[in-house]
Amino acid sequence: MGVDSADFNQDGWMDLFVANIDEEIFSLYQNNKDLTFDDVAMPLGIGLPTRWMSGWGLKFFDYDNDGNLDLILANGFPDDLVEEFSSLVKYHEPLLLFQNTGHGFKNVSEQSGPAFSKSLSARGLALGDFNNDGAVDVLVGVNDGAPVLLQNNAGTKNHWLGVKLVGTKSNADAVGARVTYQAGDLKRSRMRVGGGSFLSSHDPRLVLGIGQRTKMDWLEVRWPQPGGTERFTKLPVDRYITIVEGLGKWK
Repeated sequence: MGVDSADFNQDGWMDLFVANIDEEIFSLYQNNKDLTFDDVAMPLGIGLPTRWMSGWGLKFFDYDNDGNLDLILANGFPDDLVEEFSSLVKYHEPLLLFQNTGHGFKNVSEQSGPAFSKSLSARGLALGDFNNDGAVDVLVGVNDGAPVLLQNNAGTKNHWLGVKLVGTKSNADAVGARVTYQAGDLKRSRMRVGGGSFLSSHDPRLVLGIGQRTKMDWLEVRWPQPGGTERFTKLPVDRYITIVEGLGKWK
């Protein structure tokens, strides 16, 4: 009921994450670069925590701005009578946050705030930096309940650059554009994807985390067809910029 795509392991190939219903385990499909994928949810630490979950909202994002793409999941069983015939599955389920350590995913839900100790009948999840501080926030849609807005405090501890891409020759939202950037010893690549999660639309801006590094050396945008590639230097940090395809400069 939820799906997203991102290059979580930074090998240049897009991977897939798919949420399932209880007892199926959520799936993290790692791209083998030969038109095949392997489900690595179990060895990378996501399988067991999601075994009894039913996922709806989900998204890859760098919640702590260290440069690695993390993963947040919003869950809830579809049938509100499930507890009448199951002792293991609950209608209301907790949010889950997984930190990308570079060697797998660590479940950091328990230490990420009181919202993660509550159970919800979540049905959607949207990302957006509502207060423009560079730490991407999360809005969770709840079935028959008020939405839950999670203000991100972790991302403000590291440096970042926010980028809004505007296509001219390519599509206006620049979906399919690949952004590659380097800050000191950190080199990362992100693709601008459309959608992700169930019935949810996200903040179109990319937030590029650089950890404790204080300078962004360069940034390159490879625009989707029929666009080309543009490279930018002398970039600021800890603010948002806009890059319009073909202008050769940021503003």
